[in-house]
Amino acid sequence: MATDLYGHLAPRLRIVPSDAVPHLHAMNGTYDVLYSVFGAIDFTDPRELLPAAVAALKPGGRLVYSTLAHYLNGAPAQPDAVAANIPAKAPDGEATTMHRWVLQEHVWTKLLDEAGFTKITIDVLPITADGPRTADTLLVRAHHPS
Repeated sequence: MATDLYGHLAPRLRIVPSDAVPHLHAMNGTYDVLYSVFGAIDFTDPRELLPAAVAALKPGGRLVYSTLAHYLNGAPAQPDAVAANIPAKAPDGEATTMHRWVLQEHVWTKLLDEAGFTKITIDVLPITADGPRTADTLLVRAHHPS
């Protein structure tokens, strides 16, 4: 799907068909910027992903991501680093569940700090439209120590 949507941006944009954590482990000190829009950050255990991300960044590199500030049903974000099972559909259309990390700001800050990131900032972007599947967004930025 990513190739269909963004393939025209190649070679400036490189699409890697891989799980995030193994890919980042293989790319030590490679990236200037890692960016996720409601992507791997939301669906991968941050205690595994964030240390891999900081290692994959060059000194001074940045991790920038957006994530939910609270659940789409309005429930508050988790006060600890735990995932919730959320409804999803398998590729064949069958109902299933998947893990999603919807965490409070202080939890993200703690996890980023523990992973080795510095200059951590989090902004809350409020909902701009009404609807049953809307939520405030956290815009998170963190640096690899230089």
